[in-house]
Amino acid sequence: MAISIDWGNRIINVPRSDLTLIQATPTEIRELDLNTFRLTLKDLEDDAVGMIFPDTHRHNTEVLLAGLTYARVIEIINGYTVTFEDGQYAVNLVGANSNVGDVVNVNHVSVRVSNSAGMISSPEIQYASYNGGVTIDVGSSYAGTIYPIGTVRQPVNNLSDALLIAILRGFNTFYILGDVTLDGSQDFTQYTFIGESTEKTTITVENSAITNKCEFYECTLTGTLDGECKVKNSVVNNVTYISGYVELCVISGVVELGGGATAYFLDCWAGSLLGQPPAIDMGGSGQTLVMQNFNGYIKIRNKSGNDQANFSLNAGWIVLENTVTDGTVTVIGVGTVEDYSIGTVVVDTSRLLSVDNIPLSVFSKVMSGSNNLNFEQIMEVMTSAMAGKSSGGGTTNVKFRNLDDDTDVIDAIVDENGNRTLVDLNV
Repeated sequence: MAISIDWGNRIINVPRSDLTLIQATPTEIRELDLNTFRLTLKDLEDDAVGMIFPDTHRHNTEVLLAGLTYARVIEIINGYTVTFEDGQYAVNLVGANSNVGDVVNVNHVSVRVSNSAGMISSPEIQYASYNGGVTIDVGSSYAGTIYPIGTVRQPVNNLSDALLIAILRGFNTFYILGDVTLDGSQDFTQYTFIGESTEKTTITVENSAITNKCEFYECTLTGTLDGECKVKNSVVNNVTYISGYVELCVISGVVELGGGATAYFLDCWAGSLLGQPPAIDMGGSGQTLVMQNFNGYIKIRNKSGNDQANFSLNAGWIVLENTVTDGTVTVIGVGTVEDYSIGTVVVDTSRLLSVDNIPLSVFSKVMSGSNNLNFEQIMEVMTSAMAGKSSGGGTTNVKFRNLDDDTDVIDAIVDENGNRTLVDLNV
């Protein structure tokens, strides 16, 4: 349904669905923008049917006076009345002073008038109502660039108008309600996109979209980016051409680096896609990867250049696939590395705390005063002496074997009292 006019009875009918829902519970509240309302009436008056009837309203536009813009006035005239579709809800009249409240046909709808003798609409008030950016909801019914379209109360429903509003108002931020797709029809260079949350907002970036130096927050991001972008507090899901900063994000699917620039992943976590761990595709060569304080299980693949890949793990598990063939991979922190890399790649895990490195570090430690024996060798001597087989008891040459019984670890010369006078260790 849409606003219609019963010309014979001079009744303007406003359906419930044409009113913007402001509040659903406990009381349903809807809104009628009077400027949009009068434009709709003007269109109906211009139709072939409406042209023969008297005008429905008189309109005085905004007036600039002494630096202030006084609000528009809309007056329903010539005996026309207004009927809102009956129901248990309230309607707020906004955007102008009017006499609509005086010509309403009474039913169960509560009509709230906000007329004010000093009602003004200044550039400063308009600017502030945008909250620093343009609000976009592709499911909205509002298109165009006329204020208040693009505010949180009347989100604009397309990116072309949103970009024009941003340019006219001097904004570089878009607030995204629901999902949105960026395509190649507009240049979004250096704009910021802020979603509602990772669950409520998915931003899809098509390959043709221009997104140089863009920033994305509070969303699930998928698609192909251009260079030097920043993503924060989001889910990065199957994103191609990452360079710049990814911070406090969940990594999911396959993330491909590109652009010959460094990609920084700071304080990120591994997600999963269809039960599979995420993977970072190094894009062959030309890209350096830095991951700081990473958590979770992730795979690294397609690294053929001599660029570095540096990982600092908080509690991580990294798999280097056999497509990692060159360069240096350094891993520090706490976690595990499964290394299937081939070729000339150098993998440095010497400063990684892992189930493999901790025992290796402990047992390779040279003990003080041990004649340069490490802890592992001393343990072998001790177990041989305490639990290994021995031979030569009662003679001057006593031997103790290791637990595998294949080597004499201790070969001792003793005196007639059994005191060792010379000991030879074989460890």
